[in-house]
Amino acid sequence: MDVRNLQKHHPLLLEYLHDNGYSRCHIQWMRRCIKLVLNEGSSPEIDSYEQLYWEEVQRRGYKDAAPVRKTLKSTLGCVKRFDLEGIYPQPYLYHGFLAPIKSYDLLNDEYKSVIDYYEQAAKLGSKVDRTIYTERQAGILFLLHLQNAGAQSITDTTERHVLDFFYDGEKIIRSKAYIEKITPVLKATIPLYGEPVKKLLSLFPSIPKSYRNYPYLTQLESEKFRIWLEEENSQLTLLDKAIATIAYYTGLRGTDILSLTPENIDWEHDMIHLDQSKTGIELTLPMNAIVGNAIWDYLIYERPKSKETIIFVNGFRPYNKISATWDHLKNVFNEAGVRKDGGRTGVRIFRHHLATALLENRISPPVISSILGHTSPESINPYVDADLVHLRECSLSIEDYPVAQMVFEL
Repeated sequence: MDVRNLQKHHPLLLEYLHDNGYSRCHIQWMRRCIKLVLNEGSSPEIDSYEQLYWEEVQRRGYKDAAPVRKTLKSTLGCVKRFDLEGIYPQPYLYHGFLAPIKSYDLLNDEYKSVIDYYEQAAKLGSKVDRTIYTERQAGILFLLHLQNAGAQSITDTTERHVLDFFYDGEKIIRSKAYIEKITPVLKATIPLYGEPVKKLLSLFPSIPKSYRNYPYLTQLESEKFRIWLEEENSQLTLLDKAIATIAYYTGLRGTDILSLTPENIDWEHDMIHLDQSKTGIELTLPMNAIVGNAIWDYLIYERPKSKETIIFVNGFRPYNKISATWDHLKNVFNEAGVRKDGGRTGVRIFRHHLATALLENRISPPVISSILGHTSPESINPYVDADLVHLRECSLSIEDYPVAQMVFEL
């Protein structure tokens, strides 16, 4: 393996880590991996970073689940990317080390052109990046299925090829949501491939839209959670409390909570203004004193100094943006003694809780949809299933219908 480039430029990598506030432990690991590459990678028996990694794992006897093995893999991957591509470590930039082949790269030229054409057309429209990404991924999955099933071209596709994507012979394995994501990808390429694409679209099955009953928060669980948000003598950090408080009282999506900046907070009028990451649509919400105080306390008393412009950053150098809310919400659930033995504890449960609470208090669905930032009125439908207060009002009494005693004994 040629190590001359790394030998010459590795001081720049170490200088970058130091200047950007990376921890001493992180820099030590980087030094260790650089030394490994320079000493062992120059051997004639080593021809790639991947081979060097496996040799080191075997030499050290690292087990599959060992944290040190994961650290070696990620750090050595960062060295590889810097050496071969000149890319410095960045937050949330996957190092690509030992990564599996991307599904897109497995597609033949015709199917790649379908995805490329869709992506170009979609970016010229009003769709947000997240929507383009999810539709693109669904399109890749569908086309790869056709290709693996023997349809090497759109014109080769049969109804059986299409049905096998949605059914396994006994049950539906992919929902209507897949059809809704794949259809825009194929429709965008009608100018390119014409009638064969229209025929392919006509082969899609009619699958009813289904809704799952969501495991909503009970009144007791909600009350316990709320109490611990305000408990001063707990093991929770101000970061835990701030994220959980925003989720509980506003129903914001996790990505929107973690993307908040000081500019999104209107302290004078007690409002939160943001552009939603999922839809790109502007959303304005009232900010009560509990939410405002939780954010303020974190900013003043706990948030480390960071180059990040967003409010919430992780607690270790270089203090980058937090990648997920789950750990912080789980900390509150554990402190409150709620759902410690299982059950959903993600941020979505609070959107669901807010919606059902508003429904129970007879707030109209359009108002609830505006609070949650929905773009479609139908998005409120799954939450209606948990509105037990009003569902009970719709129930019919069986007093006038005599039922044999044996029915209840069953």
